[in-house]
Amino acid sequence: MRVIRCEGLTKRYGATLAVDRLDLTVGGGQVFGFLGPNGSGKTTTMRMLLGLITPTAGRAWVNERPLPDPDGLARVGAMLEEPAFYPWLTGRRALEVLALHGPPPRRRDAVAAALDRVGLSAVADRRVKAYSQGMRQRLGLAAALLRDPALLVLDEPTNGMDPAGIREFRALLRALADDGMTVFLSSHLLAEVEQVCDRVAVMNRGRLIEEGPVAGLSTVRRRVRVILDEADRDRAREVLAGRRTRTDGPGTLLVEEADGRQVNEALGRAGLWAREILVERPGLEEAFLTLTLTEEDGHAPAAR
Repeated sequence: MRVIRCEGLTKRYGATLAVDRLDLTVGGGQVFGFLGPNGSGKTTTMRMLLGLITPTAGRAWVNERPLPDPDGLARVGAMLEEPAFYPWLTGRRALEVLALHGPPPRRRDAVAAALDRVGLSAVADRRVKAYSQGMRQRLGLAAALLRDPALLVLDEPTNGMDPAGIREFRALLRALADDGMTVFLSSHLLAEVEQVCDRVAVMNRGRLIEEGPVAGLSTVRRRVRVILDEADRDRAREVLAGRRTRTDGPGTLLVEEADGRQVNEALGRAGLWAREILVERPGLEEAFLTLTLTEEDGHAPAAR
């Protein structure tokens, strides 16, 4: 089942192109990381998928229903940015207010189940104003789970959580996906994304620049570290001019997306001999930075 599908999804604000012809498919029962620097179009995309703003162009389907079909959106739970609740209400009462559309017994069961699932049962009768930031984030997640959604959309859900809370939250998201729910997750904590997500997509300047399994994305941008005499560094960089290189210390070059044997052979033909040639396979965080940060030559990686 394709829980999210976008075809040419575009959002423009005057002269600003926030999302540029996004094509994306998210299957069911997985945790999908939606990544990108600030201003890359992530939150705008999420708001379009939730029917909160209207696309300028393109089409999207949620739970196999074209937006803004209410039947598709009825099976979506969401938490965008920081959740807000009336501070004088207890956590339990805040959820009961949000669940007023159902019959009383069903409301009580849904609220109790959501509180238990996010680990707030013991503090459910405290007022929200006494909650820590992390507890309010958990309450926001409980609100998103009230209707037992097929799709859960979360924008920076672990803001304010301590390391133990983040670890528990990660386990919860994994359990939800294992039970068949799809979690569409935006986060700046890339180490957490790497541990919990099945697939990721990377946005930059409104465009999708990479998408695939976490393991594949974190190794596709492998590089070669060349350690040589400092006096040979600049000459080596000239020899490797056809490749993307940058310095990393007095006698070290980093050659992006390269083959170690080919680098060694190129240097040898020029009479340069490295002390060490190491093939490095960066993790998700470094792959993300490689994809989104402007390179030394002043050009960002090409969008696809």
